[in-house]
Amino acid sequence: MKKPLLLFALCLMSLTMQAQRCAVLEFRAGVGISQADVDGLSAIFITYFRPAGYTMVERTQIDKAIDEQGFQRSSMTENQMVRIGQILNVSKVVVGDVNIVMGQYNVDTRVINVETGTIAATEGTSFTGSSYRTTMQSLAERLAAKIAIAPGSTVPSPTATQGYTDLGLPSGTLWKNFNAAGFYTYDEAVSQFGSRLPSKAQWEELKAECQWSWTGNGYIVTGPNANSISLPASGFRSIDGHLYQDTVGISGAYWSSTSNSSENAWYIYFYEDGVDMLNFYREAGYSVRLVQN
Repeated sequence: MKKPLLLFALCLMSLTMQAQRCAVLEFRAGVGISQADVDGLSAIFITYFRPAGYTMVERTQIDKAIDEQGFQRSSMTENQMVRIGQILNVSKVVVGDVNIVMGQYNVDTRVINVETGTIAATEGTSFTGSSYRTTMQSLAERLAAKIAIAPGSTVPSPTATQGYTDLGLPSGTLWKNFNAAGFYTYDEAVSQFGSRLPSKAQWEELKAECQWSWTGNGYIVTGPNANSISLPASGFRSIDGHLYQDTVGISGAYWSSTSNSSENAWYIYFYEDGVDMLNFYREAGYSVRLVQN
């Protein structure tokens, strides 16, 4: 009897100890250095960045996600970085900046928690040109140690930690901390998410009861109890599936579950100067932010 019980326990441990996923984005070039040189430093960092308990996403998958969203690698905002993390289904995104000041290389890295959009860890280093490889290796190993998951930890996978925030709304509605990945037509959103898709009334409550603060590429929405969520200006797709590149970082469109007619449905639309409830063709491709049932 002991052997079957032992096998069951080992299987249970393997499920609860499932590795998290992590993605390292290309570092950005700052003052006094070319992007080509920074790409070389990023490659060295990635070689040695192996935090315990994490599965690293391959470069080709990251590049594909960035290209599909139409983001510029050298000037991605933090909201866009979080967006890429959501698409890749990772729990952590690593980003970095490189500058040369008075002949000295300065590298600053940070780990972004995709679920909350907050900084989970930071690490930096400085070096002269001749010592770049060993210094980048040391930097990668130090940052990896800060987020490592100890053996035996029961950290759930990203899909199991998708949290919701209580904003203190009169209805008691809890709003998810980040978007569903990608764009959806109205019918796709209703079919896939059902009652978790917010109604027109729930969006109107969010608009009326909360403070909306523009961040430069989206809104921080703060509720009556001072808790907040971030709504990125992720742009939108046309009814023929084309992504309007000039809308990314400028405006956001999020479906409600409320139909207006057989052809149209309600959605919330925002940009720097305003937030409105509108209705449009159900074939348009908009973002989705869920609420808890």
